[in-house]
Amino acid sequence: MTRREWLAATLAGLAQPVHAAARFPYGAGIGQAPASADDPTTLSIAELRVAYARGRLTPNAVTAAYLARIDRDNPALNAYVTVTRERATDDTRRVLSQLTASGPRRPLAGVPIAHKDLFATRGIRTTGGSKLHEHWIPETDAAVVTRLADAGTVLLGKTNTHELGGGVTTINPFYGTTRNPRDRTRIPGGSSGGSAAAVAGGLALAATGSDTGGSVRIPAALCGCVGLKPTFGLVSTRGLLGACPTFDHAGVLARTVEDAAWMLTAMAGHDPQDPHSVKAPPADYIGALQADVKGLRIGVMRGYFFEDAEPGVARATTAALARLELKGATVRDVTLPIAADLFDTMFGPIITSEIQATYATEWKSRPEAFSKTFAATFGEPAPTPDEVSRAREARAAFERSVSALFAEVDVLAMPAVPLVAPPIDGPIDGLRILRNCWPFNAARGPAISVPCGAVAADLPVGLQLVAERFAETTLLRAAAAVA
Repeated sequence: MTRREWLAATLAGLAQPVHAAARFPYGAGIGQAPASADDPTTLSIAELRVAYARGRLTPNAVTAAYLARIDRDNPALNAYVTVTRERATDDTRRVLSQLTASGPRRPLAGVPIAHKDLFATRGIRTTGGSKLHEHWIPETDAAVVTRLADAGTVLLGKTNTHELGGGVTTINPFYGTTRNPRDRTRIPGGSSGGSAAAVAGGLALAATGSDTGGSVRIPAALCGCVGLKPTFGLVSTRGLLGACPTFDHAGVLARTVEDAAWMLTAMAGHDPQDPHSVKAPPADYIGALQADVKGLRIGVMRGYFFEDAEPGVARATTAALARLELKGATVRDVTLPIAADLFDTMFGPIITSEIQATYATEWKSRPEAFSKTFAATFGEPAPTPDEVSRAREARAAFERSVSALFAEVDVLAMPAVPLVAPPIDGPIDGLRILRNCWPFNAARGPAISVPCGAVAADLPVGLQLVAERFAETTLLRAAAAVA
């Protein structure tokens, strides 16, 4: 098996037949379940904050409503691998005590969330979607877990992921297949598929995700929610079971762009214990949403990013760009030449070498803990030092070429995924699903997938927007105008 064949097989996952009713009642929630205080699971973060402030809802009632929905719907979706009912009760009690105390209210007080099961959670099993960690109960929280807890969130549970975060389907051989809330016979994408399914299916208000080559944006696009990958280093990855530090980002899945902005506000910040963390200039992510897009320069990435798009995906993307133009944005085509072999010469060697380095000890001592597909990487020769060196040089050159485009435009736009969610039974082309996202892990700037329409079968399409490093405010401003 060649390196490309291994990557394609790993990204596609191990297809498992699913024979279930085709539709999930919640229907992804985006635009289909009107906000109602009678059903707290339909409210956005902003709406929930208002409901709390006015006394129309209590954290107890909201937490209970989400746990009831999880009890009802998670058996069909398999979004969660662990439901933290006791932790949710404790968090709710903590929030209530803070609400009655004097002092400022925490920004996300009483907001029910989930964490991807790659983020360490103190006292709560963290599997990483792998047999390696099936009994691991961390003694400390990941940095983002701490930050979100400090902001007042209520933890509902840990969401399913592709094995060790290494794929785009969330077809997990150890913890089962997560199903797409729009159509349970289809994949949710991955590797943050459990987080996307929980958010889109109404089982969490927001969720964390990690993104190495598209693992936040891909499931957001396929499930019909918002997926934000911030600038590399803006959100700490300390405590993340990542395998590829060159490309790993911590991100968020949410129902709306505003919800993503609220989550990012809590998650972002320098972490001196994370060697990849950076000191970013202060930014008002919420305030950025108040600005319109008049005069915003949007560059449409034709060529590579559209050439493999399904007709329905291309139409939905084009229609979204037309709406932005009507709102006053300047939209024009730009080009970013991508060599046909760039994935093989840049992304592949770095990913393979870092995965092999991360799991070399475990592979020698516990080979049975890896799936056959994931284990195949250890049967291949490691990339040579020269290959890795050239790949890192190519990554740096690519980052510079993307950065140069922002002298001409403020935001880049293209389909997040060139196809809609494929059936779990297949065929699944993992490299095709990945192709539009991975370049922007190499570029290290912020990128977001925003729902922009659907094809005839009501399967969502995501518009990907990309901005310059640390230009999250510009990115969120553009994304908010898509809806």
